[in-house]
Amino acid sequence: MRMLIAVLALGVLVGFAAADDDKKDDKKEDKKEEKKLAIGDAAPPVKATKWLQGDEVKKFEKDRVYVVEFWATWCGPCIAQMPHLSELQQQYKKDLTIIGLSSKDPNNDEDKVVEFVKKRGPKLKYTFAYADNRDTYEAYMEASGQNGIPCAFVVDKAGKIAYIGHPVFLDFVLPKVISGKWGGAKEAAAVVKEVEALFKTLNGGDASEALEKLAAFEKKQGLKETPGFIKGAKLNLLVKAKKIDEAKKLGEELVAKGVKNDDARGLFSVSLALRSAEAKGNKELMALSLKAAEAMLKSAGEKDLLATYNMAETYFAKGDKEKAKEYGKKAVALADGNDKEFLEKRLKEYEGDAKKEDKKKADKKKEDKKKEDKKDD
Repeated sequence: MRMLIAVLALGVLVGFAAADDDKKDDKKEDKKEEKKLAIGDAAPPVKATKWLQGDEVKKFEKDRVYVVEFWATWCGPCIAQMPHLSELQQQYKKDLTIIGLSSKDPNNDEDKVVEFVKKRGPKLKYTFAYADNRDTYEAYMEASGQNGIPCAFVVDKAGKIAYIGHPVFLDFVLPKVISGKWGGAKEAAAVVKEVEALFKTLNGGDASEALEKLAAFEKKQGLKETPGFIKGAKLNLLVKAKKIDEAKKLGEELVAKGVKNDDARGLFSVSLALRSAEAKGNKELMALSLKAAEAMLKSAGEKDLLATYNMAETYFAKGDKEKAKEYGKKAVALADGNDKEFLEKRLKEYEGDAKKEDKKKADKKKEDKKKEDKKDD
């Protein structure tokens, strides 16, 4: 397992990660060159063998917008996007239907998909369907030259494809498609370029400057508030910029949202941002970081490696070395391969720090005793 190391490398900002759904070979690349589905084309029908949540979509109704989003149970980036898709469904429910379609593959059978939707579906307020064949996948994904998931296709009110790409961009696409002001392929390319540039800004440089650029971006886009998928990055920037009151307020909002949506990955991002080096020493932020870590563990389960490791790191940052060791040992027991090696090394650091702390306490106790003895003399 290398999941832990991979997730840690992503940091707190969920970017445009897509999981490869097929091995890329010459045949696949040839198909990509021969695109049969593009923005402006009529959307193919969605053929599912089982509708797991929400009403069956037999056809695309006129004057309603649809999102057909492809995902799989093994796709971490897909699962990370789900709480936000649920928010978008609730925000635009009068005009929008989001369909999460999962197709059969060697690692994604019906039982796995049914179990996933049964467990997570009640908090994800949009439609889920399963196809025991690859027909709809081929009609959308392969026909448009898409190789990775998650991938979303927006169908406009006339039944035409309005957007193809990562669902992270839907905040900027849906309002214009719904209002009839969407500019098609040209605007899709411009939105992707602008948001990618914004992500680069949020991921590096001066935090205060990045916050100013984010505010300018929101104003230009006519957004009333920061899009949900960017709020984790904004929290990180607020902490780095030492805007503690704003960070605390946003952190509390994101923890509440994460608990409501059963969003373990989102809670991880919050916990990570609030226990960063810049937050060290602030008791309120550290307490909120622990609250997010505990909520993540509850959501993901006691056997989740990342959630368990996050508990260890949060306690360590908070200064509770004994609790850090306790969860560090649990994480080691859950891990294998490179993850296990990494965690064993980290556990030694917890233990080393704990020993130093014990020695300091012992030395202080001795020093206090000496002072007391001198007073008695």
